[in-house]
Amino acid sequence: MGAMTGLLLLLWAGVTVGSVLDLQKRIIGGRDCLNNERKHHVILIGDHGPRESGICGGTLINNQWILTAAHCWKREAGWTMKAYVGRSPAAREVEITEHKMYKDKHGEHDIMLLKLRDVITDITPVLPPKCDSSPIKTDAVVKIAGHASTYRSPTNERVEGSSLILQCAATNIVDCDGLKKCLEKNNPELWQFYKYQHWFCGKRDDVDVSVGDSGGGVLFKDMFYGINVFTGDGGRACVQAIGFMNICHKEYADWIRETTATPSNKQGWEG
Repeated sequence: MGAMTGLLLLLWAGVTVGSVLDLQKRIIGGRDCLNNERKHHVILIGDHGPRESGICGGTLINNQWILTAAHCWKREAGWTMKAYVGRSPAAREVEITEHKMYKDKHGEHDIMLLKLRDVITDITPVLPPKCDSSPIKTDAVVKIAGHASTYRSPTNERVEGSSLILQCAATNIVDCDGLKKCLEKNNPELWQFYKYQHWFCGKRDDVDVSVGDSGGGVLFKDMFYGINVFTGDGGRACVQAIGFMNICHKEYADWIRETTATPSNKQGWEG
């Protein structure tokens, strides 16, 4: 069985019964990504046998490192993690040799670097952010993407599943106060985890993310500024904003540069 065939089977394994037609719809409020878009998008698959799998996104930031969400890593026994680089149908499996998560005195943050065995020479990595000269401000338009479910029910609930075609959407940067209050009130456990981390928020009517979109990159002016990590509204779509890890924050930017540094590039990723 070819690598791409196996990937497609894993993606389909997450599709709920009766949702085949839903795959023809768009990411909630999005569209099929164009062929020249998001070539640096990476598919991460957690595999636990023929009937259980998980999907996340990631971003190729240089020729050997992926940046994604830490919660995408499957820590339980029996799980294996696979990375697929290149857009479908040319996506190919590349072995992950290291995973590194950022930690400080508060604990682990939801940001992770994955090192690949192979040096990727045929895909151009994402452009790093210009954090000082071109910062993201409220109302700015950012772009998101993912392979998760494109469907929500008539009662506005996300339906689990996967889209075999990478979906692209745009959303607006908003103030995070509403999401913070929502988390603190309705999901205190999640709030305890995220309250010490560094993130910004996006929201647009009729645009949302689903389970499986975590780890995908947030682009501003085609540069990489954030990682999709969570929403504050459980299974309901388009109620609260989306939380994005802020890779321009100095702690994260320094960690990314130091972790990805090589003897020939002592500065690492230039973000």
